[in-house]
Amino acid sequence: MALKPWWNPNSVRALLLDLIQAELARLRPGLQDTARLRAPDPDLGALELDSLEFLDLATMVAVQFHLHETGHEAALTTRRRLSDWVGIVLESRAVEDGSIGFMTSGSTGQPKLCLHSMELLEQEATYFATLLGDRRRILRAVPSHHIYGFLFAFMLPACLGVPVLDTRQTLPAAVLRRACPGDLILGHPAFFDLATRGPLEMAPDVAALSSTSPCPPELWNRLRACGCSRLIEIYGSSETAGIGWREAPGAPFRLLPHWSRDPDSPECIRRLDAAGEPLTLELPDRVQWLDPEHILVLGRRDGAIQVGGINVFPDHVRACLERHPEVAEALVRPDGCEPNLRLKAFVVPSTGCTDHDGLPQRLDAWLAEHLSPPERPRSITLGPSLPRSALGKLADWD
Repeated sequence: MALKPWWNPNSVRALLLDLIQAELARLRPGLQDTARLRAPDPDLGALELDSLEFLDLATMVAVQFHLHETGHEAALTTRRRLSDWVGIVLESRAVEDGSIGFMTSGSTGQPKLCLHSMELLEQEATYFATLLGDRRRILRAVPSHHIYGFLFAFMLPACLGVPVLDTRQTLPAAVLRRACPGDLILGHPAFFDLATRGPLEMAPDVAALSSTSPCPPELWNRLRACGCSRLIEIYGSSETAGIGWREAPGAPFRLLPHWSRDPDSPECIRRLDAAGEPLTLELPDRVQWLDPEHILVLGRRDGAIQVGGINVFPDHVRACLERHPEVAEALVRPDGCEPNLRLKAFVVPSTGCTDHDGLPQRLDAWLAEHLSPPERPRSITLGPSLPRSALGKLADWD
């Protein structure tokens, strides 16, 4: 079977590196073996992982690329260089290219697999290729192993026949300042917020794409003031892929042409799957339907917030804190405003805590072992009881 143009060695290498680095961060929070991964052809068996962690890494690759469908998964443990894994993925895709998986954190913090038909993802990438057909280069500030990056940093460049450059080691403002006419910058609100904190002037005809969390109107205005010629915001999720798009702050999202409102449930959308059968999915947010093609997004259903474009669940962080033997109760709330949201925590020490002054530092170390950087609260406040209102409801704190 002939491979689609995005299944090429350079693109797959970049995709695997993003996935491996994310898995290293999950398996060993605070430790990312990036030095070895910067080698021309890193030996993945030499990473600072024990045998079980290496099997975890290999399993994640096998699951995302559905290597079990072609019998290629076993080769990941015997051929351990990155170039070997690139070859394994390409060999498998040449046999079967029906679907792919993406891992996302559910409300419990446990990774959840979201399966997608490659045919349906190609339908979306092709649509955006018509919308962005005049772009001559793509600058990506996002990883490619999540659904947003896969569609726009992995598939879209191949659809357009243009190069893609990874700019994540460059300061955000420098990315905008150095962009050339015809460039498309793939980012998210936290990236564009950092990029526009100081004065800068962008070259003409530079477009930007934003997703993963809402883009505030003030940020749209700053990008326009810098000379951004076009900003498109994508609305979607790991479960649904892209749902809609808009080009103005506060405007409703226009559904992608393959989606429609489910007439039986306003909380759902539907499309035809690869076999031509109806596929119905629940919207990730509460929405208001303005007409059959346009929605206003009102807020998430699952309690998640976005920190740097990553879904974070305050209840999962609270549960992690309450597993510490020196914590009796905890409360975790958002801190700040989009796109600079982080978390903050209020902790009631347990009777077993004898050193209250040093508890925040010990909790920081505990959280670093159990949570990813976006999940870790940037401040921890101690008190004899959780803050409550006059009516006894849990309340916020300074």
